[in-house]
Amino acid sequence: MLRKIPTLAIDEFTQKKNIQWGTHDYFVTADPVNDLLRNFPLRQNCYMISICISGHLRIRVNGEEILYLADTLATFNPSTVIEGLEISDDYRCYLVIFKKSFLIETLNNIYFLERFRFLGNNGLQCKKLSENEKTTLLAQINSILIIQKDKNHPFRRDIIRNLIIILLYETEHVIGTDLQYQNLNHNFGQEKLLLDYQDLLKQHYHKERKLDFYAGKLHVSTQVLSNIVKNKTGQTAKKLIEEMVLSHAKLLLKSGEYNVSEVATLLNYTNVEEFSRFFKRKTGATALKFCKE
Repeated sequence: MLRKIPTLAIDEFTQKKNIQWGTHDYFVTADPVNDLLRNFPLRQNCYMISICISGHLRIRVNGEEILYLADTLATFNPSTVIEGLEISDDYRCYLVIFKKSFLIETLNNIYFLERFRFLGNNGLQCKKLSENEKTTLLAQINSILIIQKDKNHPFRRDIIRNLIIILLYETEHVIGTDLQYQNLNHNFGQEKLLLDYQDLLKQHYHKERKLDFYAGKLHVSTQVLSNIVKNKTGQTAKKLIEEMVLSHAKLLLKSGEYNVSEVATLLNYTNVEEFSRFFKRKTGATALKFCKE
């Protein structure tokens, strides 16, 4: 028998932590809801913006598995199915939750949220933040936290609504570059990203073997880069890096001018053992044997 996935209101999703502040259609917190995510898949009836500040959270959102690390921004839409798979003991995050009805209460525009592209991305956005981006977004969230604690402020609700709207614009700005590549209808943008990635590989593969470096240069998340490269080439972005390194390594070894240790140094490996393990994993033969043959 299939288990019914519950749809939780804000009170349930926050395990009633919001009640002490009298906020039933919005809530801001720096305390994660770890226990809730450990138990079952769930839906929430609200929007969420979250920034992980320590530890990690591995979750499945609408069937897609995401590893949510420190300094990563994630956003979720109502009705998306969230399932917690793994939560580290040191996991901490800032979380902004709000219902659409709260945000448009005084705007007289039921379509206001539709202007934010990241809120229409099938319920999920996930992006590694730069230090400046993290500082900007956390400052905005901390402003909301301060006002939320002032229960006697006569305009608390209106001020928080406007601060959340500002946060939405800041979030749209931060992840806007990713969105232009995530839209599968924008083939030209994807082709350009792939070409730019291949050009960067030619320049840096002998020094840089981490995907974070290339994603940073292209101003997209590693997830977006991986998805587009896989979609366009059938290979992972990481494999393209490894194939270029391997091809260069074979040329150097075949030349007869360098021994295995010297090739490892030329390819910027920290030690010959690391290079040897890589070569054996990719070819099935040791670098020394390949060199002799």
